[in-house]
Amino acid sequence: MQEKINVQTFSQLAKIFETKTWNIKDQESSSFFNRVSRTLQGLNNEEQQTFLRLLDMMEYYTISDYERLLIEVLKKMQNEIDTKKLCFSPIISNRAIPDIKSSMLVTYLLKSNTIQFDPTLSKLKMTLQLDLEDNQITNLNRRSTFLILVDDFIGTGSSAIETAEYFINKGVLKDKIIILSLVTLNKGIECITEQGFKFVYAVKSLSLPEQIESLIDEDRMSFKKNVETISEKIGIETDDYWGYESSSALLSMIRVPNNTIGAFWKGKNKENIPFPRFN
Repeated sequence: MQEKINVQTFSQLAKIFETKTWNIKDQESSSFFNRVSRTLQGLNNEEQQTFLRLLDMMEYYTISDYERLLIEVLKKMQNEIDTKKLCFSPIISNRAIPDIKSSMLVTYLLKSNTIQFDPTLSKLKMTLQLDLEDNQITNLNRRSTFLILVDDFIGTGSSAIETAEYFINKGVLKDKIIILSLVTLNKGIECITEQGFKFVYAVKSLSLPEQIESLIDEDRMSFKKNVETISEKIGIETDDYWGYESSSALLSMIRVPNNTIGAFWKGKNKENIPFPRFN
């Protein structure tokens, strides 16, 4: 790939990968590094520089990060509540016919030996439930127990609120519900707290507008215009330029959220996309 983009651009790309400790040694054509390289090949110099700046802002959380972040947010929550009895349930839209979601993975990680034998977290009395029966709801409401709704990433907060409302409609008291996420956006924080729910998270990820807020208006508009031009060249529809509900997120979990700007995950050929979404 080196001979197809100029030396300076290649060096900048390599430096970003090294700084972020992303794998640069994988020589497979489909490797992460080569997918990014192929994206850069279709762009002019100014667009390449914009894309490299976006990549430098990008946060990439792999499966190896999940347990660490989960321990961090559990300990944070533990310091904010006065009970050790906790019932955990994944944030999913349809509990009658649930899709396999990353929230289920995070919930299952609560069973890991690392968490179960942690000197602090081992004191928690945790149960994992996909749903709650009437008698379980009655016991939860009467006792000093909380229902923790879990996800790896919360973007706009709408799915979390939908799940919370599902349990409230079943009879769970609102003040018994805590929403927990490994990573979130300010947009999600605002939505959940405005609805009156307690929300705990390990990492707050900044959107693109928040990350370039310090630029002067002219530079900020120019940067956004370049992102739109890049998106058009890649073959992305206008509605997907800035991600779901224009969230303009710059992150990937084990699967990139659709809140992330489209230039990182949309396109016709997954072999040329840095963070493709697989169904």
